[in-house]
Amino acid sequence: MDISSQTALQIRRNMNRSANPCTDFWNYACGGFGNTSKYVDNFEWVEDLYATSMRGFFESHIEDTQSPRLLKQMQTYYEACTTDLLHWTWDDIPESFRDWSPTLDSSRGYGLNGVFFDERVDVATNDSLQLVVQIQMPQLSTRYSVQRALRIIQKYPWEHKDQMIQLAGGIRRLEDKYRLLEPIVQTWRVEELSQQIPQIPWTAIIRDIMGVDPGQLENLLFEVSDVNYLREMGQLLANTDPGTLNQYLKVRQMVLLKETEPLSKNPKSCIHHMRALLPLGMEYIYDKFLYKNRKQDTLKLEEILRSLKATFGKYLDANRLGVTSDQMAYLRAKLYGMKIKIGNLPEDESPEFYDNPYQSANFTESSFLKNLIEALALRTRLQHEGLLQPGSRLDLRRYYVNDDVVKARTSPFYENERNTITVPMLFLQWPLFDHRQHAIFHGSLLEAVLAHEMSHGFEQEGILFDADGNESPIGLEIRESPGFQNAIKCVQQQPFVSLKERLADLNGLQLAYDAFFDLNHDSRKFEYRPYAFEAEFSAPQLFFLSYAQFFCGLLPPVIAHDRDDERVNVSVGNLRQFAYDFKCEPSTVQSHPICEMWRPPPREEYRSG
Repeated sequence: MDISSQTALQIRRNMNRSANPCTDFWNYACGGFGNTSKYVDNFEWVEDLYATSMRGFFESHIEDTQSPRLLKQMQTYYEACTTDLLHWTWDDIPESFRDWSPTLDSSRGYGLNGVFFDERVDVATNDSLQLVVQIQMPQLSTRYSVQRALRIIQKYPWEHKDQMIQLAGGIRRLEDKYRLLEPIVQTWRVEELSQQIPQIPWTAIIRDIMGVDPGQLENLLFEVSDVNYLREMGQLLANTDPGTLNQYLKVRQMVLLKETEPLSKNPKSCIHHMRALLPLGMEYIYDKFLYKNRKQDTLKLEEILRSLKATFGKYLDANRLGVTSDQMAYLRAKLYGMKIKIGNLPEDESPEFYDNPYQSANFTESSFLKNLIEALALRTRLQHEGLLQPGSRLDLRRYYVNDDVVKARTSPFYENERNTITVPMLFLQWPLFDHRQHAIFHGSLLEAVLAHEMSHGFEQEGILFDADGNESPIGLEIRESPGFQNAIKCVQQQPFVSLKERLADLNGLQLAYDAFFDLNHDSRKFEYRPYAFEAEFSAPQLFFLSYAQFFCGLLPPVIAHDRDDERVNVSVGNLRQFAYDFKCEPSTVQSHPICEMWRPPPREEYRSG
């Protein structure tokens, strides 16, 4: 069976034909997924394919003459993970670590972040090549870690038990006090930062992370948000007994280790753990030894991006928002400067580059826990090493995103500062993508996903960044324009979790549909001939089914996006063509207005239809 016939067959298997596509399209498209798949969702499917191939590589003990040290380190880590991984408690932590007396000076060096403040290396808001240290209050997501820490504190007879609970509560109250405020970002040198918030040993913290003398830190730039929070938090810490502070940091470090370790003792779980913690090594191995379709996939993705750009260019030609000539030039420069890349490997492909990043980590085959502690510290060092480059400028040939994450990204993502869409290599596997598939499957799934990511460059947050990734007053002008604000107000008529994600969902599906079928396509006036691999559904119906099935699976908890069923139902309901394509009765069609931000207004025949 050819790949397109196989894809069409899988689409029919996933369906629930008892559901009404006009009232619950997600259930109609995905209601049968749980009965036909052993996976939770499509992401788990492609992640399992990736893990299977990576497991085969590690267990074959292949040698690499190009970067032997890197490969040896990765094999050593994998070996310990699969043979020494245990469910451990505080008593299992190595003696040297248990005796460690953590302080604010040293905890970040061990990978700990977001306890009292969040510290990370990024680029300046007005210069996407200038590296800065960003300081702000802890991310809201760290509250899960706080809850876990409190459960551990309450379970054991700690010396400073009550004081640790009070400290966590005090930080929580400060976060609640300042969370909803729009912070002003201050740009300071380390001396200014130490003067403005003197209770925190900033110089010692950065010196401990980077292992350099204080004199080498004088020219570092710090972008500091939530200054009033940081001042009050610093005073709270200054009034806290050092023993309480040290014990609380120990507990939070234990929570970090528990959150970061593999979910279970098996090779595939270890591989996904390594993909998050040692991404450069895992990307290198997969790309060099296992990924066979880079050339074909690259050509197809670039073709899709060109199609999306051409269609969005037609949107701009119509100038629905009535932007000025300067604003139009800003938008076109951003659109045509947008790039796409497969995987997250640096441009520098020299053997020396790949063989050196992990050399400071002392991994061993006999202790996974020691390796985990080493890897967390290594990750922090790698994130900060660019700060020592002349002028702390970003080296684009070696640029690599390496966030403090416990799970690596599987879906494509857009970065404002790089104006780039990155598509993880493991994403480019069937059932999500195969370069041999018919164009309708590329257009309905991958093109829709890429259109969503492209749309992030033109929603209410992304619009502020220009083609080079710098915040621009022109972007702010566009955002504050009446047409842009009216489009946002239209979207706000329905509940959502994230406005920018809702905008990207709606605008992305519109863009993908128009890119595939043409901007003025009207299915009511077109007679479709069946595809050789699919005779039941018309081309637009197959487009929507394939799009919706990207979201098949168990409904996830709502964090940064709407629930998958809402994302599908709201998005297809916002596209006029959907009701025509599935011949929906007027009584079943949503009553709220169609929301379009960039798309040209419909022609008269659409209005009257």
